[in-house]
Amino acid sequence: MPVDVAELQSLKHLAVVPAAGLADLARASYAKRLSRGQLLFTAGEPSEHLYVIRSGRIKIMIDSDRGDTLLLTVLSAGDLIGELSMIDGLDRSTSAEALDASTVLALPAAQIRQVLTDHPAALMAMAVELATSLRRVSDTAADLVLLDLPRRLAKLILIRTTSGRAELGLTQSDLAAQLGVTRQALNRALSGLVKRGWVTADGTAVQVHDEAALARFSRG
Repeated sequence: MPVDVAELQSLKHLAVVPAAGLADLARASYAKRLSRGQLLFTAGEPSEHLYVIRSGRIKIMIDSDRGDTLLLTVLSAGDLIGELSMIDGLDRSTSAEALDASTVLALPAAQIRQVLTDHPAALMAMAVELATSLRRVSDTAADLVLLDLPRRLAKLILIRTTSGRAELGLTQSDLAAQLGVTRQALNRALSGLVKRGWVTADGTAVQVHDEAALARFSRG
């Protein structure tokens, strides 16, 4: 599926680039559809494209040699995938898999680097995106080290809570992978929060009954 200049200009990272500066990039780019559970790429693969999510959700993860998985983040429409590899040209350091039926825009790395070189404002927008990603990874790493599982789970629930309900949108396996634990450990942690009367589990969502108590607990 082709990509037109207007769609590229609608992306927050390229909005500052005039249409003429995106013509070559649009001709070289394309849209790719992914079915649920389909891999976009795996760690160790050569990096030739920067991806932008058009629709759906993509999970970014790291797999260990023992078969364990750490889910780093879940990205959705408008988010970038593969910024670091696009810049340094090295192989993929993570794997990316579609959580839902999804569509991504594939932007050739060489062409996007040229656009960023020609348009410093776009380069700054990309730098801000990278800073945001690094902060997210730093926060995740800090939580893994400094907070025990029940508090990490409480913090995650609070982040996702709107009007007393947290839509986690993940299976128990994916949620456990995001928190760096087994499903059994996750179930025990969630049961502990339920027993305290703070939350009620509801499929892939959580009903929050005492947000203040949950917040105090999450801070340790």
